Amino acid sequence: MAAKSALLRKIKRPPNIVLIFADDLGYADTGVYGSKTIPTPNIDALAKRGVRFTDAYVTAGTCSPSRAGLMSGRYQQRFGFEFNTAGAGITHRESRGLDPAVITFPKVLQHTGYATGMFGKWHLGTRSYFHPNTRGFDDFFGFLAGAHGYFPVKKEERVYSTVMRNKTHLKEPEYLTDAFARETVRFIHKNKDKPFFAYVPFNAVHTPIEASKTYRDRFPDVKNPQQKTYNAMVSALDDAVGAIVGALKETQTEKNTLVIFMNDNGGPIYTRVQSNAPLRLGKLFLFEGGIRVPMIMSWAGVLEAGSIYRQPVSSLDIYPTLCEAAGITLPPELKLDGVNLFPHLNGEIDTAPHEALFWSNGPNKALRLGQWKMVQAHDHVWLFDLENDIGETKNLAMAKPEILKTLQAKLKQWQIEMKPPAWPSKPRRRKVKVDGALYELNI
Repeated sequence: MAAKSALLRKIKRPPNIVLIFADDLGYADTGVYGSKTIPTPNIDALAKRGVRFTDAYVTAGTCSPSRAGLMSGRYQQRFGFEFNTAGAGITHRESRGLDPAVITFPKVLQHTGYATGMFGKWHLGTRSYFHPNTRGFDDFFGFLAGAHGYFPVKKEERVYSTVMRNKTHLKEPEYLTDAFARETVRFIHKNKDKPFFAYVPFNAVHTPIEASKTYRDRFPDVKNPQQKTYNAMVSALDDAVGAIVGALKETQTEKNTLVIFMNDNGGPIYTRVQSNAPLRLGKLFLFEGGIRVPMIMSWAGVLEAGSIYRQPVSSLDIYPTLCEAAGITLPPELKLDGVNLFPHLNGEIDTAPHEALFWSNGPNKALRLGQWKMVQAHDHVWLFDLENDIGETKNLAMAKPEILKTLQAKLKQWQIEMKPPAWPSKPRRRKVKVDGALYELNI
């Protein structure tokens, strides 16, 4: 690919960074990833201006652990963050959240002079020492819990579920996706004359499935009301991406801004409206539909427009990649599991960024090693050849015992380095059958 590390060295001012993090978006629910029914011109345009990743992964099939891996650049199991923080009340009462000892990459960027802002869903703890303002964000507008309605509240909510500006609670009058875009645009205009980092973790398209009439009216031919509303939510998200990119153009900061778009986990199958095609299953599972996500990176003059990267990458890589872009040398004692992607994207390194990627969710484990993917659930094991079977339809565990043995040994070694879960999975977790085997949905 076209970018050269020399280009990074020639950049006189550290680039601005915008990280857009969607929530529960189906893998195939944008035009650039295959949707024929939901137009997403703004997200598609990002891909045309930059790199689209085909094999991008997050570190969990659920919201909260995935965000812990993103913010820390480390497998969240290293500090016991295996499960969601559960209900907001439990989160607050039992002090569940991202370990305060973890140095987040927003904190690093803030320390080196970036103006830092977050606009959206946090889901990494509700107590004061977990708050975004204490974890590296100068400005925060959003909510702390794992979900929130999209329309103005009609009754008082628990304080940790309400929208906040920094640490002040408020009632937001606008459709929430529009509000998060509005606040991001304001932040960009306010900080256009210095390096800024905007983290925009939309709660769109997480439940509840809600959209304003303006967006629903864009899909007059969709008869299923749930599907119509979901399509409208995606369209609103795309508009929000367009507004943010528009602000970069208005402030003449677009050419010196690295924009990343990705999703926190696969689209859920229980809503019956997301599409993860051609991947198997979705959110809560460690099959591809739960952990492989859309990911796009755009940076004019540095990343080749319209290019595609096909090697496995991880949300763990965001931390070191952003620090590299900002010219930050991380201390050797800060041991990250992610890698700087620039040498891989610009062709300096031909090999894959990771030898292997790992997942753990209670009794469910998974590992990807090259083209091979292993999933374990209790006493059942699957082995898939993703190069020839992206939909994970053919279990090769019996046919390829030596490959399976190699993957199991690597998984065992990885598990030795991890800590036990710091809190249990949410009560009343369900068990479902996959190919006749029990799979426990731990959240």
